[in-house]
Amino acid sequence: MNKKERLLEKFILLLVISSFFFPTINLGIEFRIDDLLALLIIPIFFFVKPKIRASRLNFTYFLIIFMVIFSTLHGYFILKVPPSFRDFNEIIRIIKPFLIIILVDYCNENVLTKYLDIFFKTGALFIIMIGFLEYFNLFDFRSILAEIYSTEGSRYEDIGRKRIIITSGDPNIAAALILYFSTYLTQSLFFRKAVSIKLFYLFLLLVVLLMTSSRTLLVIFVVMVISSLIYHSRKKKLLSIAIFSVCLITLVSFVQFFDYLTIGFSTFQSGENTSMIIRYQLWTDALNLFLQSPFFGWGPAKAIHTTIVDGEHFMLLRRYGIIGYLLIIYLLLGYSLVFLKNKKKISYVGGRIEILAFTSFFTCLVIFVIMITNNFFSGYQLMPLYVVMITLVEKKIKNIK
Repeated sequence: MNKKERLLEKFILLLVISSFFFPTINLGIEFRIDDLLALLIIPIFFFVKPKIRASRLNFTYFLIIFMVIFSTLHGYFILKVPPSFRDFNEIIRIIKPFLIIILVDYCNENVLTKYLDIFFKTGALFIIMIGFLEYFNLFDFRSILAEIYSTEGSRYEDIGRKRIIITSGDPNIAAALILYFSTYLTQSLFFRKAVSIKLFYLFLLLVVLLMTSSRTLLVIFVVMVISSLIYHSRKKKLLSIAIFSVCLITLVSFVQFFDYLTIGFSTFQSGENTSMIIRYQLWTDALNLFLQSPFFGWGPAKAIHTTIVDGEHFMLLRRYGIIGYLLIIYLLLGYSLVFLKNKKKISYVGGRIEILAFTSFFTCLVIFVIMITNNFFSGYQLMPLYVVMITLVEKKIKNIK
């Protein structure tokens, strides 16, 4: 292993950490540290030996970038969309994961996987600590986090709301960050030791997830756990029962203390949930725009279209048409096909790569549901870690003869 590889792996780790835990900085214009680090990848290519390989990920992402640019120009010249600098900014942000995919190809996958294992373990403790400090507002921590991370600070520093944002600007994104750690811990329970400690961490992460009061993400957590247990129970029946028991007891014992959750579920069943009614209208508007340009979309078109759709499937269809949407879905969820096709190779490799492979697989389920009511591909915090994980696993699979 050469010195350049070690530096690149630490750089990728820093980028992942910054995407999860560093706030947006406002210096006249708002920017994220991980966006800046991603742009630094371009000059890095001048100092490392080029070895860009053909792969599902970089080929698909190249097509996505082409489609995004084409949709934007199609909107300007055919649909008469007013040009906007914000559209250009969106294109730059979309390029960010592509740069990460290419750079991860330069890394030693075993070393980077070790770094990610440390990230998941220490990051879980950090998330748990911040979650409890914020929820109980110790040392006025809620106001501090709202000021640093949320553009709607006054909305989330209100202690009466009891919805935590942790290191994101929104409770739903905070819940999605928690799901990364809970998914990794759930999978590592089946492959590594220290079961009791990890079960305890999983219990605490579930409690912190409840503190976000994200109904959608709570449902996704249940789907992820049940799917994992069904898959692993053939070989680890007792452990599966233990995990299921911990999660069930935690939910039954604690969900009653979170009014936002219980009221939300009850109003959803009765059809009186205000947030869902608003979402239905936003989805309808986005769908109607999509039908006006079904193949190529409108592009970002931020000068005339709202960026608030509360459903990324509809937003991507509106922006990039059915072609762009299918390319993005294949990029994100196509990994599940790679995983199912190469289970024997993954089992042969074992170790941290196997845990990461299973984490990525069950994250596919999480992503699809997240995109129903929130953003994943178009979000700023959730994509970097996922593309690092699937690039690592797919690279390792391809190298096995």
